[in-house]
Amino acid sequence: MNVLRDARYGVRMLRRNPGFTAVAVLALALGIAANTAIFSVVYATLLAPLPYPEPDQLVMVWSRIQGNRNVSAAGTYLEWKRQATVFQDINAWSGRSANLATADRPEQVPANLTTPGFLVMMGHPFAYGRDFRPEEGVEGRSKVVVLTNVFWRQRFNADPTLVGRTVRLNGEPHPVVGVMPPSVQRGTAIDLWTPLRPSTQDSARGPNVPPTTWRMARVAVPRKWARLCQSGRSCATSRM
Repeated sequence: MNVLRDARYGVRMLRRNPGFTAVAVLALALGIAANTAIFSVVYATLLAPLPYPEPDQLVMVWSRIQGNRNVSAAGTYLEWKRQATVFQDINAWSGRSANLATADRPEQVPANLTTPGFLVMMGHPFAYGRDFRPEEGVEGRSKVVVLTNVFWRQRFNADPTLVGRTVRLNGEPHPVVGVMPPSVQRGTAIDLWTPLRPSTQDSARGPNVPPTTWRMARVAVPRKWARLCQSGRSCATSRM
């Protein structure tokens, strides 16, 4: 009963001092809002699991120059892939944009270049179609494209027959070989993927080669944590 009596007394005091009550309520509201915002950011960046199956098996590898993260040359990526012994697979990707021409209007869309096997490595089953085949990651082969689910719905009206048909990117025909599930979008602005085709000659040609073909923005590597650093050379090379 004492608690109920104290509560009634507190309510009466607040009603007698509306100015103080307004300031107190405002301070509480601002404090709650600030803590909620901070927790949301911390959870999204540090606590939330990655939106992939078995996220504890994914790591990202960078080159380092003078202790700073840096993009990797194509030759470096190919050497990592050749020497990898503790990893299930190693793939690379690079950001870019693409010019899409459709019947109603042309537009520039955000895209990624990925090595064949990258999308399968992420662990999401395709809604339609498939990932890039190894031969499609070789320079000179036919150019193909995989679409995000959102872009497929918005620009192509979720047409299930689109896989196997051709769209024009950067003035060239690209057969659509796959459509990813909605879970892959995860809030990113990427609309499509095309094959990244690294070559051992790219690193030798240096800056005369477009950055999207000879430089990898990031390298994603899945591995079993139990096998991590079994080879000192692999760990040192990968810079994990």
